[in-house]
Formats: sequence, C-alpha cells, structure tokens
Amino acid sequence: MTTTARELISGQPSPARRRRLAASTFVILFLVASIATGCSGGSNGGSQSSMNPGYEPTPTIAPVLADGVLPRFPEGTVVRVVAHDSFAVSSAVLDEFTALTGAEVEILPAGDAGTMVNAAILTKDDSQGDVLFGIDENLLARAFDEGLFQRFIAGGLNAVPNSFVVDDQHRVTPIDHGDVCVNFDRSWFAERNLPVPGDLRAFTDSEYRSALAVEDPSSSTPGLSFLLATIATFGGAEDTGPNPAWLQYWRDLKANDVAVVDSWETAYYSSFSGSSGAGNRPLVVSYASSPPAEVLDTSIPADASPTGVIAPTCYRQIEFAGVLSGAQQPRAAAAFIEFMLMRSFQQDMPEQMYVYPVVDGTPIPEAFSKYTTPVAEPLTLEFQLVAANRERWVAQWASVFR
Repeated sequence: MTTTARELISGQPSPARRRRLAASTFVILFLVASIATGCSGGSNGGSQSSMNPGYEPTPTIAPVLADGVLPRFPEGTVVRVVAHDSFAVSSAVLDEFTALTGAEVEILPAGDAGTMVNAAILTKDDSQGDVLFGIDENLLARAFDEGLFQRFIAGGLNAVPNSFVVDDQHRVTPIDHGDVCVNFDRSWFAERNLPVPGDLRAFTDSEYRSALAVEDPSSSTPGLSFLLATIATFGGAEDTGPNPAWLQYWRDLKANDVAVVDSWETAYYSSFSGSSGAGNRPLVVSYASSPPAEVLDTSIPADASPTGVIAPTCYRQIEFAGVLSGAQQPRAAAAFIEFMLMRSFQQDMPEQMYVYPVVDGTPIPEAFSKYTTPVAEPLTLEFQLVAANRERWVAQWASVFR
C-alpha cells in the first residue's frame, strides 16, 4: 500500500520505539540496494530465476505459541525487524511485546519494498536482521528462489482467511492487506461537471486527456500493481508478441497524455490536484485507504471527503513477514511474527499504516472504516504468474515510453 509496498499516505515517519541502526549499516543497505537496482533495472527486483519446486528451505522453526502465550527470552534479547520505510507501529504496542516476551524490538528501515528485498538477498549470509516485514506477492518468488526465509507456521493463522495464505510452505506469514487504486479529486470533477471515470478503459477517453498520473512500474510498487491491474483487466498476460491487449491499452493511455512519474510521492504530492497535491491531474494511482488521511473533519459524509476511489481499478496487495534465513534470533523473530497476528498489533495498523488487518474480527477505527473504500472484488494475478512474466511485462511497458 509498499515509494514502498505501502508509501505511507500520512507522510509521517515510523514511530519506532528504538532505532539503533548505525550510519555504517545504512550505507551497507543503500550500497547493496544500488548494486541490485543497477543489475535489475529497477527497485522491484532483478532478473527472475525460474521457480524451483525442488528447493528445500531451512527446517521449520518449532511453534512458539503455547496455549496462546508467547515465550520469554533472556534479558538483552533484541529482535531486529528489517522493514520498508512506511512501517509504523505505536510505541505502546512494541512495549507490550517486550512486556510479554522480555525481548526488545529494533526497527531497521531499508527503503522501499523492492530495495529492501534486494538488500536482504544480497546480505543473507550476513543478515542485517531477524525478521523482514513488508514483502508483497510481487516480490515473493525471487525471495523464495534465493532461500531468503526460514519456515514458520504461526498459530495465529487459524484466524486468517485462507485467501491471504498464498505460500503453502509457510516461508512468509500474511500480516496486512490493502488495494492499489486510482484516486480522484472530487472538487475537480464537480467544478467541471464531469462524470468520474467508472473503470480503467474510461481513462483513454478524450474528456480525460492529461488527467491521469501513474508511477513507473520499474521503480514503484504501486506503479507495478497498476500495471498488473491493466494486465488482469485487458488480458494477454502470456502473449509474448508485440501487441498484447494490455499493452495496446498503455499505448492508448500514452496517446491520451498519461503522466508517468518515478514514485508514489511524486504522483500524489506533485502531480495530483487533490488536497494533498500541488499538481493539476485529478486522477492518480494511490490506495483505497488514501481518503481517510485527508479528512480533517470526521463529521463530514464519506462521499464528501476530498479524495475518492474508483473501485473497479483496485488491485489487491498483501504484505507478509518472514524469519530471515540468517536470523541471529530465529525464535524471537518467530515470536514477533506471532505477535503481529495478535489483536493489539492488528488493531494498531489501520491508523498507523493505512492498511487492513488480515485477522478476522479485528476492530477497525471508525474514521478509517468510514472513509476507506471497501473493495469487494479486487483485481488479482497469481504470484507465480507474475514471477514468471514480470520482467518481460515491465520491458514491454518500457518499450511504449522510451
């Protein structure tokens, strides 16, 4: 939801309880990420190796939850959580984990989701952390091929719908979900008495010329999700020819003067005409959860919020956490993942990261629930299909915008 799997809509920094990350570690992460990005042509991952069904991950970490109780760890135990820059959790919630387990949490911000995963792969033999949080479906296959995670079956998965559990080997655990969607500036359309576009196809109509801003899928997670939304909608996913249906749609968007920018921040804050933006484009690729971040007066009706969401454009994103293969504290890492599925953490996420919890029955804050657009039937593609074709799809897309 992930510049990141979730470039944080509020623009606020993560309220991490402890950040003891030395400057040298930041340098290592960004140097490694730069090398990986240079090799891959984008921050969303390098060339895809083929899926390897014979790959055997490290042995499963034994369950850490006993009768709903987390284990205690020796004094001085620290769980290092590598996360994208939009990771945010209340200090009180991290304090609760420490009170329950005796282990403290150190948050290591590592850039956007693609940069984070690239860096984790290239440092897996000398791991920077114990847990990695914020990887989404579009990055899973490469991480699995590289043996990035240990197996761990969280007891808390019993309360998570099966639709969120995409890895049957349990190398990662689903933590939250959201939807990348086209947002619209209500006032722009009202002032011009224009109808809001109803679906992806409408963006190619002449009345919406120069209206849409999107992110480059080679450098932005929401940009990649929007590309996948167009493939899921128009088809031609496995068409290697010069003119698959989805690519023709992008040619039509280009002819209608779509703006392609490098990141979510640029699209939302510089190109978008909405209350958070300084631009002149009333349509932007963002999130279904963008509207609540812009509502200052929670008494106004939901349909009067400054920003709206076009639900048929929405593509589902799930974020996962996993125990890194080089973790120094694998059982404490597993305990933290278990904790992330508990009520306090799940309930904290909507207002901290503007995402939905995956655990059934988790209470949602009223303002978040009121102003976030529910997406009953989001667009999706199987992550294995994305893994096998993503590099080609991005290259085909880039051929249109050279």
